[in-house]
Amino acid sequence: MAETASGHARTSGEAAEARAYGLTTDDLSDWAAFSPIEIYWALKHGLTSRTACRWAREGLRICDTVRAIALGMSPEEVRPWADAGFAPSDSVEASEMGIPLEAALAWREAGFILPDTALLIHEGWTLQEAVKARYEGIAHEHWYRSAGHAT
Repeated sequence: MAETASGHARTSGEAAEARAYGLTTDDLSDWAAFSPIEIYWALKHGLTSRTACRWAREGLRICDTVRAIALGMSPEEVRPWADAGFAPSDSVEASEMGIPLEAALAWREAGFILPDTALLIHEGWTLQEAVKARYEGIAHEHWYRSAGHAT
């Protein structure tokens, strides 16, 4: 195992991957907390290791950090989502889809996960319509069985 100047041990596989991406030992040292693919992706998108670490402290991986920055987000925008029980990357997806935290909370309270919420809102559904549509089928099925009908 190779070790960077920061003390982060790299496997021979990581070292080979780093070479394949054209990364130097200095890159590996400067970006010790990140994998070679993350380092390559960050450098490709003009991120500094300091910026990447700031976003990583909020729980975002490099791919989500690149998306968040492109959306004009700041790392501080992730925290309220995480505090509300969402994955940090959900803040980025919600921002892409224009879904405010309050709406995501209401949809989640009604039983919808964020990706489904985003798709339904994108298709023009309201929360009331989505809840009604979901439970119409369940209510009908329950009535059908309780009336003694076979399924």
